[in-house]
Amino acid sequence: MLTLVNILILFFILIISYQLILANHVTEGLTNDNNKNYKPYDSNDPMILAQQNAGNIAFLKDRMDSIQNINQIVQDLSGNVQVLQQQVNGLVTTQQQYATQMAGDTAPTITGADGDEPVDTSDLVTE
Repeated sequence: MLTLVNILILFFILIISYQLILANHVTEGLTNDNNKNYKPYDSNDPMILAQQNAGNIAFLKDRMDSIQNINQIVQDLSGNVQVLQQQVNGLVTTQQQYATQMAGDTAPTITGADGDEPVDTSDLVTE
């Protein structure tokens, strides 16, 4: 007589077996549809060439549509980068104003660092 534990073990073995079968035999989205590939023109028959031309035009149209989708994404990202650049420029300007406010209008120069010429410290921020 099967107990509840044996039934559960059998159930899980069946589920795992089913998943292994699906993993080896089903490929979602990875099938290669021959109608979606560009085909070279190998024949001189006008009917075959016309059919290949129609298929190639459909293929190229699909590719152009995907490029247009990518173009929209790139333009959106470009706009985001421009906004980010404006924000960074604003932060830099604010930081420069704060440094000038803290140090005053003229920054001190340190002499004797190299022994020959004074060192400009105007780009240093003091706390």
